[in-house]
Amino acid sequence: TVAVLINEGTPYKFGNVTIEGNTLFPTTDLAPLAKVRSGDAAASGTIRSLARAMRDFYGSRGYVNTVVKPALDPATNGTLDVRLVITEGNLVKIRNVVIRGNARTRDKVVRREVLVYPGEIYNEVKINTSERRLMNLGYFDQVRSYPESTRLPDTRDLVFDVEEKRTGQFMVGAGFSSIDKMMGFMEISQGNFDIRGWPYFTGGGQKLKLRAQMGSRREDYELSFIEPWFLDRRLSLGVDLYHSKVSYSEYDVQRRGTALTLGKALPWANRLTLTYRLEEVKVSDVIDTNTYFFLDDPTREFYFNQDKKHVDSSLNLALTHDTRDNPFVPTRGNRMSVFGRVSGGVLGFDTEGYGAGAQGAWYFPLWLRHVLSIRAKYEVVDSYGDSDDVPVDERLFLGGGRTLRGFDY
Repeated sequence: TVAVLINEGTPYKFGNVTIEGNTLFPTTDLAPLAKVRSGDAAASGTIRSLARAMRDFYGSRGYVNTVVKPALDPATNGTLDVRLVITEGNLVKIRNVVIRGNARTRDKVVRREVLVYPGEIYNEVKINTSERRLMNLGYFDQVRSYPESTRLPDTRDLVFDVEEKRTGQFMVGAGFSSIDKMMGFMEISQGNFDIRGWPYFTGGGQKLKLRAQMGSRREDYELSFIEPWFLDRRLSLGVDLYHSKVSYSEYDVQRRGTALTLGKALPWANRLTLTYRLEEVKVSDVIDTNTYFFLDDPTREFYFNQDKKHVDSSLNLALTHDTRDNPFVPTRGNRMSVFGRVSGGVLGFDTEGYGAGAQGAWYFPLWLRHVLSIRAKYEVVDSYGDSDDVPVDERLFLGGGRTLRGFDY
């Protein structure tokens, strides 16, 4: 039996926060980093945050090994004065950026994620951000950076020591849903692929995926390749080859084609994506009672009873804003996008149509790890030029698991 005795101390509130020991920068420059509201609870986490912000101020300006120690002066009236005592470090510059431990991953794949360069100051904030960027690649189990001494007292080599991990995956699975019925899939992927890296084809920072999915209603085959630094710029290039077949209750739709995608990251969590798609679409096994009604005018009917086949050449532009904390299981943030698509015209081939829309999803954390999600979508499609109708495979339908749940597609 372990008995833990707690002697609850006095609940202190913040009094004055002062700064001591600074000679390189005036107090007026540092004071905004040490602002707290007088009377707020003097939480230890807040005090550590004040010290960390002060260290980052010096570290972002190249002053390595700066130490900030909070000195606490409690008063009898329940207030706590905090003195941030600074021991200033020395200004250090970077001589070389050294990468160690990358037996498979190319040096340039690591270096392009590093935000500091030889000849610059030893910016500790950018270096820490570089560590996080390297970990987020998914190629390494561990990333550690540290300065290494040189013959010059004010110069260091910056070392990134990485520990590589396996980046290939092989997955198989099976499942059942009320929409697609029985399904089985197999997927082979390499997250650190190198198309020129004979014989192992790893280490180039590219992504390759081969996926096959088969079921009683759906059949999909996909080969996907992504180069995240096309032409050594922060411009992603994606190439997709695919074949799919979906069996609806009224007809079957078969698609096969290719897509070429260029993506560019923009400031403030935005991304611009341009996709060119060329695909052959075949509608088959059409039942005779294939009649549809328009939501805006129920007296209008859309009807067809014969197989159709066409080639679609389209261009799609999308702007996405994504602040979710997790792309797979988000608990807070939002993801919003606006998009437009045009086919035919100067792009050629069989169909001439366009579409545009906007959609968004918002996530709010509740209690007991529950999350409230709100989604909205608005989209329009229409034909132009010589095309009289929008093909059935491009029309918008309500129902099913992806638009209005609880209603048939």
